[in-house]
Amino acid sequence: MTTPHPTEALYTLCPLPIASNIAVELGWLDEEFQRVGARARYLRSLPDNQGWLPHFRHSRDDLIRDGGAVPALWARADLSDTLLVASTASQRPGQILVRAGAGIRRVAQLAGRKVGVPRSANRERIDVLNALAEQTLHYSLELAGLDREEVQVVEFEDHGDPRELQPAQRPAALWTQLREHHQAAAAAQALADGAIDALVVQAWQAPGLLQDGRFTVIEDLDRYPDWTLKNINGPHATVVSRRLAEEHPEVVVAFLRAAIRAGRWINANPQAAAELLPRFSVLRSAAQARQWLAGLDLVPQLGACNLAALELKKDFLHQRGYLRHDFRVSDWADGRFLAQALDELDEHATTRH
Repeated sequence: MTTPHPTEALYTLCPLPIASNIAVELGWLDEEFQRVGARARYLRSLPDNQGWLPHFRHSRDDLIRDGGAVPALWARADLSDTLLVASTASQRPGQILVRAGAGIRRVAQLAGRKVGVPRSANRERIDVLNALAEQTLHYSLELAGLDREEVQVVEFEDHGDPRELQPAQRPAALWTQLREHHQAAAAAQALADGAIDALVVQAWQAPGLLQDGRFTVIEDLDRYPDWTLKNINGPHATVVSRRLAEEHPEVVVAFLRAAIRAGRWINANPQAAAELLPRFSVLRSAAQARQWLAGLDLVPQLGACNLAALELKKDFLHQRGYLRHDFRVSDWADGRFLAQALDELDEHATTRH
């Protein structure tokens, strides 16, 4: 008797504090796939960087993607037939840095001055960091009563698309190759030299730039009670190809079961989670990870607030030209797989006890 080959599905994860990254690290993703006779393969294990663009474009029918909302929204709007099957908390929002001692204390003082933002030279994908920086700048100027035309925006090339990376079997192995490409070194040096007066950075970049005393923060969108100001790259989205969902729904449910288990584990063990996160995410240390996790729930869900946040994020991207086409997030979301995953986990827990 011939043993059937297991169903193979590709997965790709952003280097962010999301539950699925923990699920991979703890072996739970493989475990849940094995329960349904399937095999999970990391997208970046494909040779010759074949996995790079599909991570952004979702251009494969056998792909599950978890991470930042910007590429997921772009792929759904303009490129690929996908379903939103879960979401988690937004990442911490951005900040604006200036030189310490420059006498700039408020964003309002940036009128007429030069503000740096990243810009990718890669036109094959959506410019994620530019989109994040532009929204951070937009909200910061809005709070200060300034229009974008009142500051001089200076773009710095983002070098986050290296082509020489070796295939990686797990996200942690990829991140060891990518980490150095995400530090905004050229833009930070321009700020230090006075070529620009301020720099827009993401929350995960700030600690590394602030540690030597050259810079200080004049705006941090995380300090406001208005949650819409914190919706810079989120909520994080779990997205699957429609074909995979229709032909192998059990694989999608298995992925979500692993992520739910990991999210619950993070909530119950934040210190242990903080120790793991720097291995495969933009967070630089366990101390930074502890601060990041405080108050966040990384258990996958599809609540009304997260869907509203994704709608607002999509609207910003569409209005600013990052997306060519519009769509309704409520039409994109499909909660059947998440509901089944939760039911199966709860049933398993009841059986055990």
